[in-house]
Amino acid sequence: MKLSRTYRAALAAAGSALMLASAGAAAGTGGPAHGPSCPCALSYVQQPGASATTSTNPRHVVFADLDGDGRQDLVAANLEGDSVTVLLGRGGGTFAPGATYAVGTHPYETVVADFDGDHHPDLATADFGGAQVSVLRNNGDGTFAAATALDVGTAPRALATGDLDGDGHADLVVAEQGPNSVRVLLGRGDGTFEDRGDTPTGGQPHGIVVADFDGDGAADVATASVGSDGVSILLGDGTGALGAPADQPATARLYSLTQGDFDKDGTVDLASVSNDSNTLDVLYGNGDGTFRAAVSLTTPALPVAVASADLDRDGTTDLMVSSLKGNSVTVYSGSATGTPRQTAELTAPGAYDAAAADLNGDRVRDIVVANSTGGQVDVFKGRCG
Repeated sequence: MKLSRTYRAALAAAGSALMLASAGAAAGTGGPAHGPSCPCALSYVQQPGASATTSTNPRHVVFADLDGDGRQDLVAANLEGDSVTVLLGRGGGTFAPGATYAVGTHPYETVVADFDGDHHPDLATADFGGAQVSVLRNNGDGTFAAATALDVGTAPRALATGDLDGDGHADLVVAEQGPNSVRVLLGRGDGTFEDRGDTPTGGQPHGIVVADFDGDGAADVATASVGSDGVSILLGDGTGALGAPADQPATARLYSLTQGDFDKDGTVDLASVSNDSNTLDVLYGNGDGTFRAAVSLTTPALPVAVASADLDRDGTTDLMVSSLKGNSVTVYSGSATGTPRQTAELTAPGAYDAAAADLNGDRVRDIVVANSTGGQVDVFKGRCG
């Protein structure tokens, strides 16, 4: 079953502001989508002088063109700094000195979308140390107004955005570890949100994504749980309501979740990492809201995040696994003929997250890593050939 038009539209509402798409051939990427006609063998080298300071303990990074100049900018969520740092891209793979904005306590994750309808990408963070989501509205030039707090359940660990009710406005879904639930915040299109309440999910949800898993045109939600074994699938009805979770077995202590088409069959797949058993689980979608048994791959020690992108330009989604203890980011290439295979390993101290975008206009995606121990982001230039 092919990705539905409504699902692609939901991705556009949530991801075009980021210059990212969350699934399919351009999954998790920044910059122009590269089609399957130009695959390449990739390698990476850390770019000297391109590291940029953020704040204390950056945990999550995401790309967007925040100031409208056509260059990819970067947002880092600083767990111990109670802030986000915005790094405007200069081109050539470097960033201007960052501007840091206060948010709630211990922000773990950031999403980007146009929440107020002014065609400028805004920010939202999941503030794990409290019971709130912070929303920062873009002034139109890559600077941001003071954060507005939205009350949610305790220990919001992860955050995703999409159009859950089909009204064309970006909504938020929050993974709440305290009540073991997912909360839906429907965007009104003016920067405010309607709280539609929460739905139970697996124990201590630690990752969350939005996609159309069953091909009905309505956005669905999946969470990965650190407190129970597996992934929970919550199908949406197109109004913003979510059904009861269907549990999909996977490895215990799942720490992160991403989506994409890892086998190029047109259905949405899921991938998660476990830092209990050093495992990458890939769950291939059947296109009807169900998934095949997880395919497990061994990763470096203590994987803490998995991100997705079509890095090698072959039309399948690839994976980047960040390992804190291993001080590395491991790249796995998706394949239409088999399971993802390891193709590169980057030496990356303090690696807690990674994201990909073409930073210098050479049509090759580069990788930026959140260096949680160094208080900075490190840039790895992609080379094709």
